[in-house]
Amino acid sequence: MTINTQRRDPVEYTNILLKETKFSCREIAELCGLDIYEVTAIKLKSRIS
Repeated sequence: MTINTQRRDPVEYTNILLKETKFSCREIAELCGLDIYEVTAIKLKSRIS
């Protein structure tokens, strides 16, 4: 059995989850390994651009 050593970029993965799912910020933070405040900041920044 091979182990996949590739890991997604947490910020990029957060952006994808925010756009494509209805997960809460808390759920996304747990999945991506980020702090809830980081996820919230990413969410707010994506609204501006």
